[in-house]
Amino acid sequence: MERLINLCPGIGASAHLIQHTELRFLALYFEHTHLFLIQQGQTRIRWQQREVVARAGELLIIDGGLTVDVINSLSDGGVFSCQLLICDPLLFDTLPNAPTPFTGVTTLTKLPCPFLHSFETTSLAMTLHERFPQTVIRHKMCEILLWLAHFGVHFTRQETNDLTQQVRRLLATDPHRIWTAAEVAENLMMSEVVLRRKLSAENTALRSLMIDVRMSRALFLLQATDWPISAIAQYVGYESASRFAERFRKRFGFAPTAIRGHQRIMPPTAVLPPSYPLLNTVEE
Repeated sequence: MERLINLCPGIGASAHLIQHTELRFLALYFEHTHLFLIQQGQTRIRWQQREVVARAGELLIIDGGLTVDVINSLSDGGVFSCQLLICDPLLFDTLPNAPTPFTGVTTLTKLPCPFLHSFETTSLAMTLHERFPQTVIRHKMCEILLWLAHFGVHFTRQETNDLTQQVRRLLATDPHRIWTAAEVAENLMMSEVVLRRKLSAENTALRSLMIDVRMSRALFLLQATDWPISAIAQYVGYESASRFAERFRKRFGFAPTAIRGHQRIMPPTAVLPPSYPLLNTVEE
């Protein structure tokens, strides 16, 4: 079956991530809560001078709004793989109030079989979302969140006043658009001068954010789909695959081909992927 990113608006998304080279990804931003069930290999997360390691059979939880370094190591068979669920924060409002909301990164080990079964069936429902009623998929995702609450991991939706995150979210709504500062400022109801000043105060700039959002989306598509690199390059706004590869290498330190090793699953005539508004992208 072709690997896709499965999106259910208001619920979340799912994907099957595969990597054929051990790589380190610096300063990856996670807008939403990510749940990684590691299948092969292991993941090492570093942030705020701390480190968390998740091995095969364990669940890695990364809270939304964090920027972390990720190191994916391969199994003895030469593969890293995991099943990913991304939670839409709107779901948090449907659950009982969290006594102490979770923030940060953690790993859950020795997971009970009923939870693993629930995770598997939720991933299946997301994958086959056209065959499932949305209410059932929502129930399945809430079931995962209730399991996590049972393990002591509670989530609460939090609005952010961080302008950088607001800009990221806006840029991600249109992966093909070349946003001007005036357009971004208008959407955020402020002047262009104020936009630039506030971003500068947060040690960033619009151009840098556009490139980072775009390259982060490309990375996710390389890991989670079987689309050819040429199609991914076009999706994130690059007509030239070589120009895309150059920009990708500058951001991550390695070529896009490093993600898949020698795997070449789809022909170059494959169609472009659809838009995924829950996730991230945009042009420089």
